[in-house]
Parts: sequence; C-alpha cells; structure tokens
Amino acid sequence: MQNQELAQRPRYALNSVDAALQLLQLLRDEGHLRVQDAATRLGVAPSTVHRLVGMLVYRGFAVQDEQRVYRPGMGMNVPPVRTDVARRYRELTRDACRGLVARTGETANLLARFGTTVRFLETYVATDGLVVSSRRGQILPARQTSGGKILLAFLNAEMLERLYRSELAVRRGEQMTEREFDSFRRELDEARDRGYAISQQVSEPGVCAVGIALRTQEGLDRLAISVSIPAERFAQVLTPGLLANLALARDEIDSALAA
Repeated sequence: MQNQELAQRPRYALNSVDAALQLLQLLRDEGHLRVQDAATRLGVAPSTVHRLVGMLVYRGFAVQDEQRVYRPGMGMNVPPVRTDVARRYRELTRDACRGLVARTGETANLLARFGTTVRFLETYVATDGLVVSSRRGQILPARQTSGGKILLAFLNAEMLERLYRSELAVRRGEQMTEREFDSFRRELDEARDRGYAISQQVSEPGVCAVGIALRTQEGLDRLAISVSIPAERFAQVLTPGLLANLALARDEIDSALAA
C-alpha cells in the first residue's frame, strides 16, 4: 500500500474554522469537553470556545448536559443520506415548498425520519421580515420537532415501544419512562387525528413549527414538511389559512411523488 503524505497546513488557513474542527475532534475522540479545558488545549480564549461550540450545538454536532459538559450530538457519526434519493425528493418537493413560502411568508422545511431522529433535507427561507433561519442538514430528535412528531404519529404501538421503551432505547439514551411514554402517545394520537403536529420552542428557543406528513410509497412515516415560525407571533400565524396552505403543499407533493 502506498504511503500517504501528511496534509500540509493550507497557506491561507482560517483559524476559526481550524479551531471548530479541533473541537469536533475532541468530541469525537474523548466524548466530552468543557469550555475551559478546550480553551487550554486549543490555546484560545474561553469566550472563543464558547462561541464556536455554540455553533456546533446549533448544527447538531454537540449537546450540553446537566453538568454543562458538551458531548457529541446527533450530527456526529451518522450515515450519509442516499444522494440519489435525497436529490429526487428535493426536486419533487421544491416547487410546492417555494409556493408555501410565497403564500405564508414563513420558512418551510423538508424532513425525513430515520429511527428516532429527523434530518432536514432542505429548507426554504422567506426573504422578507423576521423569519426562522435555515436548518438544512441538521439532525434532531424526532420527538422534538413538529415534522418528526407527525411522522411518529403514524407508527404502530409496537414500533413506538421499540423506539422509546426497549433495551435499544436505553443504549441510545432515548428511553422514556412509562408515564412519559403514555403522555407522548396521547400527544401523537391527537396529532394524527387532526392531521398535523406542533412544536413550541422545544428543539430551539424562540422557534415554533407546524408539521404535516407526506404520502410516499413507504407510507406516512418517512417524509414531512413543516413551517417554522418565530415564537413571538406563532399564536397569530397558526390559523386555518396556514393549515390550508400546508395541506395544499402536501397535496401537490403527494401528486408529484405518486407520479
């Protein structure tokens, strides 16, 4: 096997990018980091580490536990999405999602569920006013997002038990207590009955969302679209008109997927 040469430091290196990548390496190799320790390791100010790790949390590569220690997030060590499938879904949903943004003035998202997580395959951001920024590429717990919850709502009881009440759930850190699980199932039942799910400042402070499932060949538990709205005006925006626009976009996409 031919030896590989060590990569040379780029001539025009971006120090902030390099520091962020080193933080990712620390999370990957050690499984945790504290701001002060990371600052010492990297030779930068704690305030710099705090800003950088804040972006890692925002993009799903890190989470902070109760002891204020940062640990790898769901965006670390995940398998890639099949490029051809993801591209097809983006192409088939693009026009409908852009139409949804134009009609509502809000940010629209295309999500896919993978087990207990959802991946944001695409985001379309409105150009005017106070809107939610792009989440493209982020991976979040399905139970924390509106799109994820409506997709979970169409799973049968046995599958939900496997995801959140099994030994596998324990190993993944996803286990719910019996009381939590019963409450969550009631929430999912209500979402399925009305046809949409709501998330209010759970996955991200200041952000609320409404999600609706898409009908793919696999069923109603794989793809969803959602509208993300700043929390300060969520109550005013969550109207029958918004829900009708979501339903219209869903019907347009369902027709495209069926064809």
